[in-house]
Amino acid sequence: MVEFKQRFTLGAVDKILLDAAHDAEAIYRLLHHQHIEPFIDLNKRSQKNMETSGDIVISPEGIPICPNGNKMKPNGFEKSKGRRKWRCSPSCGCSNAKYGRTYHTHAHGNLRLFTNTVCGSDTWKNIYKSRTSIERSNKREKIDYKLESGRHRSTMMWYMRLYGIMTCQHLDAWYLDQKEHWDLDKNLFYPAVS
Repeated sequence: MVEFKQRFTLGAVDKILLDAAHDAEAIYRLLHHQHIEPFIDLNKRSQKNMETSGDIVISPEGIPICPNGNKMKPNGFEKSKGRRKWRCSPSCGCSNAKYGRTYHTHAHGNLRLFTNTVCGSDTWKNIYKSRTSIERSNKREKIDYKLESGRHRSTMMWYMRLYGIMTCQHLDAWYLDQKEHWDLDKNLFYPAVS
């Protein structure tokens, strides 16, 4: 992360998308310290509900479950207190309150489960969806352009190879975008070839 920040200074990073291999408390703490909001797919190995001091349990996705077994719905985030409010509908029957049962989760209690954007929510899914394009780009670099075939020992040579591959990726995208124009020009200038 330090090397990334030193090399890429064109803008501020405020969100980061990582896969389940990065689902570790230390990574969440590091990103929280650097004021970066993590979007990390939760590791499926931890499938147990987490107990709380009351009768509410927390699902593996970080969603409180009321005593009747219903998942509570998010009901806002209080930035000043750093906590998310959850609500169970009055029709659930787990509370006599007219508004329904409420519960607060604090990010400092568990940075992994209680992120600013609720894991699995529509907003979270829309942001995390862009990760598929990253995976396609990684596949193109590693497999199609044989990134790991280089037998370089220095970091500088790896970066040179990577920058060359990324330039080729941009040229491919540019060509696909301009393909119709290139085909017309080819017919004009090289009629025998086409």
